[in-house]
Amino acid sequence: MSTNINASILKKFIVNNLGIDKLNRQQAQEYDIKNNEFLSADVDENNYLDVDEILDNKDLYAQFATLYVEEKEKEAEAKSADQEKEEQTKVKDKNGAGV
Repeated sequence: MSTNINASILKKFIVNNLGIDKLNRQQAQEYDIKNNEFLSADVDENNYLDVDEILDNKDLYAQFATLYVEEKEKEAEAKSADQEKEEQTKVKDKNGAGV
């Protein structure tokens, strides 16, 4: 997966979509971040990372960039499925109108 995601876009995704302004150890585990990767980042005295510290750590950045790409792919697939259903409905309506 690509990690060439703009930092401000990734930050907005982390805060808005994932609801993270500070990452704790439990949340890190939920996102499959290994404990040593979490601790190797600039963890504060309360064992939290803020979003900027996540973006400053290349391993964490890459993992969240991967989450971002996966989310965008899911959204594109859902949109494509919705468009397909819409087109099928239009075809059915069109075919039914001539009968």
